[in-house]
Amino acid sequence: MIDVNRQKFWMLSEPGQFDLQDPAGSVVWCRKKAHPVLRMKRTRTLELMPQNIVQTRIQAKLLSNQPPSTVDAYGTWAYVVDEMPHEILGGGVFPDPVEIITFAETERVVDMSMNPEGVLYVISRDETDISTVYMVNLKGAKDDGKNAFLDDEQTAEDTNVASVRFPQGDNQPDRIVALASGGALLLDREHNTFWQIVGKPIREQPLAMYPPETPRPCADGPMPQELIDRPDLIVPEGFEVVDMASSPEGETAVLLFPPEAEPDNPAAIVLIAGETVSAPVYLGGVPAPFSIGWVREDEWTVLCEDQKEAFGFTVPFLSQTPDEPVRVSGIRYPLNWGKNNSQKNARLCNGLSQPVCYPSTDKQGHFMTRPLYPLSFPSYPAEVTVSAAHIIDSGEPHTVWHRLMLEAHLPKGTGVIVHVSASENREELENDPERFNHYFGAASGPSDAPRGTWISDTSEVPFFPGLLADTPKDGTAGVFGVLIQRYGYEIRSLKGRYLKVDMTLTGGGQATPEIAALRIYYPRFSYLDRYLPELYRETEIRQRAQTTGQAGGSDFLQRFLCLFEGMLTDMENRVAASHMLTNPVCAPAQVLDWLGQWVALSDDDGLSEERKRLLIGEATALYRKRGTIKGLARTLELVTGLEGEFVLLEDFRLRRTFATILGRDFSIENDPLLMAEIPNANSYLGDTLILGQEEKKEFLALYGVDIPWDNGDPDVVDNFYARLGNRLTVLVHKQVNKETFGLIHRVVAGEIPAHIEFRVVPATKPLIISIYSLLGVDTYTRNEPRRRTARVGESYLGRYDFIRKLAVLDERLEP
Repeated sequence: MIDVNRQKFWMLSEPGQFDLQDPAGSVVWCRKKAHPVLRMKRTRTLELMPQNIVQTRIQAKLLSNQPPSTVDAYGTWAYVVDEMPHEILGGGVFPDPVEIITFAETERVVDMSMNPEGVLYVISRDETDISTVYMVNLKGAKDDGKNAFLDDEQTAEDTNVASVRFPQGDNQPDRIVALASGGALLLDREHNTFWQIVGKPIREQPLAMYPPETPRPCADGPMPQELIDRPDLIVPEGFEVVDMASSPEGETAVLLFPPEAEPDNPAAIVLIAGETVSAPVYLGGVPAPFSIGWVREDEWTVLCEDQKEAFGFTVPFLSQTPDEPVRVSGIRYPLNWGKNNSQKNARLCNGLSQPVCYPSTDKQGHFMTRPLYPLSFPSYPAEVTVSAAHIIDSGEPHTVWHRLMLEAHLPKGTGVIVHVSASENREELENDPERFNHYFGAASGPSDAPRGTWISDTSEVPFFPGLLADTPKDGTAGVFGVLIQRYGYEIRSLKGRYLKVDMTLTGGGQATPEIAALRIYYPRFSYLDRYLPELYRETEIRQRAQTTGQAGGSDFLQRFLCLFEGMLTDMENRVAASHMLTNPVCAPAQVLDWLGQWVALSDDDGLSEERKRLLIGEATALYRKRGTIKGLARTLELVTGLEGEFVLLEDFRLRRTFATILGRDFSIENDPLLMAEIPNANSYLGDTLILGQEEKKEFLALYGVDIPWDNGDPDVVDNFYARLGNRLTVLVHKQVNKETFGLIHRVVAGEIPAHIEFRVVPATKPLIISIYSLLGVDTYTRNEPRRRTARVGESYLGRYDFIRKLAVLDERLEP
């Protein structure tokens, strides 16, 4: 972009424009509303490496073998106690637990996980260490005496429980996690082999009956669950599996101890996404965690023995192990082990419900689970320096760099130091050049050093809303500007074709600055050089350019005049860009209502900024089509942002049936009776003769309420047909909210001709038809809605939602 003084600028505002390859990982791009900001990352150091790592890892593996627990989406839980390892108890509604399922006394539960679909997956082992996988359907199953999970017509057993016993051999799973995509993933930690449960449990439901000759693509209802091998999932060689967890985002994390040949390395994590396994990512400072869980995007938390907090680590899906271990997150997750620390060092609850929970007890000592909540505790670095990823090239030799503009949020006690270096030789900038500092906010520096000044606007670019999400606030948020200078020299202009930019964020550890954009303007626009006589200019530039000391008189005058230039340039830019106020694409949001008055648009419709811009932009074109179906349809699309969610139907078209039609011309373009210009093969006599009683009954049933039917009196039917003229029906998707429904009604009322009657009707079916459907004319299709639990006042009997048993571990939650 070029301003009114023909100045250009470079802008650094996107990930990739700053080099963040800091081993400490202290700076991060964080998305704030629509645009990312550069900020310091919460971080801290851990000193948990024990003297005897081997012994500590042996103890961690023992802790990972503790009896498991799991939670559901409703806050109820299930757990296993040491005294009864063959029995699963549930609770969460009342203090005393209830029995969910009991296995043979020779079995012990080694792991379990609750799936949101209502299936409790359990792995047990008998006295010979043979594993059995149980699938407990907590929503109920078919009552036909057949197994509800496996497609076995011969098996008759408890239809709420299905089981698979593994054959005697080496591979016996002892870990299981529910998957967000459905089913579960199993793991044998000793041999690092995986299995997966696919499909869904078969529930009791009505099935449509079809004649034998009716072709059907597949059987109705979900496919039964099936256990399959996953040889494609391979844990890195030499690593020892400790624990496993899955996330609602579809990833599964496997917690590993490093090979015996690398005893000094910390624990590691690999991620599984579909059919792909990531490279190991080491967890800095944590040698022997025993449990893992998901807390938020890319962040996993682990538990270590006797530590009263969980440690979070950001672990992205990587194809190559990073050179340095990832550092622990600065967010703290404190633990409460309950009365007398009775649940000390217990594993995290297995499952997909969020937030992740851990076992504890109440004040009376009853078992309960507690969510793992983050503790708001500032732990930022005191100071972090980042560099621009590339050297800036102005393209012109001897460029005098003009001004720095910083869009930032600088909370109290934080600041930014921008370091700039210029040269005619790129190599000089790459080899430790002299840097000149410019200070913003609370960043400490010499009292007479260049310091940014806050500007009371979102941006110095005319009518630009800025990239910072925060509202401008005096001295802390908004735009800050400073003239680029070489502090300490007699001539302080910074000159050179190439410019190198570094930036230091300071905060004292309690807060962090947030940088949305840094703009560097060039070349300098000097009032001294442009408007004043030569006698005011510097005459010994070469001799004094490298002389340190107080600024010369000419240099001071030039920078003094830049104070006025900065203010006047902003005004001139606004005048030069005033045409933008009349363009709905780029006009500021606060002038849109004023601009809408130019085209007679009402400002009381409650439209969003985006909708207003689109409607104003097409207003003149819409006036040419006002009063037509096409014009109304386009207006509705612009004000609602919905396409395919409503159908405009002129009621007179409902006269048609596909019976015998004589004398009808079907060669009309876009005739709603046909999809295109197709020769007519039907016959109508006039426009309203219907031959065939069945078609008449079907048609008249659509308007049965409007017809005072009296033994099929022809006059009544003729009068009904006459009333179909000058009427419009707007069919709107039932799932459109009330506000949008009301908006559609107001728009239709304001756009249709005065002699047209209209009605706006909610449609409940995904395929709307008149008598026979013409796709794209008076019909629409949509995706199948998500099935949910029926809600009073919102759900409709027989449509979409179900009245069904909740998928809860404590059945006492339902009356």
